[in-house]
Amino acid sequence: MNKKKFITLLLIAVASNLLAEDYPYQYFSKKEKDKYVPFSDYIPQIRLHYQTVPHYLEDYYLLYGLKQYYNENTLRKNIERLKTALRCKFRHPSMALVKVETEKEYLKYRNLMFMHINLLIMRGHLSIASRYDKRKIFFYNTDFARDIGESLALADQHYTEALPYWVSAREYANKASGIKIITDLGYMETERHSIMTGDLDFGKIIDNYRKNIISKKQKLNELTAAGGL
Repeated sequence: MNKKKFITLLLIAVASNLLAEDYPYQYFSKKEKDKYVPFSDYIPQIRLHYQTVPHYLEDYYLLYGLKQYYNENTLRKNIERLKTALRCKFRHPSMALVKVETEKEYLKYRNLMFMHINLLIMRGHLSIASRYDKRKIFFYNTDFARDIGESLALADQHYTEALPYWVSAREYANKASGIKIITDLGYMETERHSIMTGDLDFGKIIDNYRKNIISKKQKLNELTAAGGL
């Protein structure tokens, strides 16, 4: 085969591939369109909008992201996204995050998702609180008593905001446990089991954090009253 003939065949092959990947749909007859046009081309633009803009609970849940190095702004954005998720409808069962074949599976899926999202919001508040909660009060902290007091108050505020989400998570865990089947949401099933057995009890954890806040405030006040250094 000479060089000129080879180049000609190569160009024909390339052209064929290009045409195969980019049909001129507007020039097809009705019969040809039914045969070649992808189903997605028949979806109205308003429906396509749902593929790029979050609308459903799962959409906002999938926006949740926590990098290895995160800041308070990231935590707050995640909390707001997850709160929005709780106010949204679920996707159609055929588009759930795991395979759903029965009504019982879908009901448990919903309860597990509600449980998990409430836990994530709770953890977000606890993470922010940890940034303001001074772990130990030293005698020389009286020089910064006002700032430390405000910081402890912010920590307590986030502990307080976290608690209702723990209560909700526990309620959904209880509802999910009443459905005696196992879903493919393995991690969430483990969370549910830990809650039901008492291995995971953030109610006690948050209560201890808040009691420690009170103790630290009292110690700070005593040191300030005694004159500090």
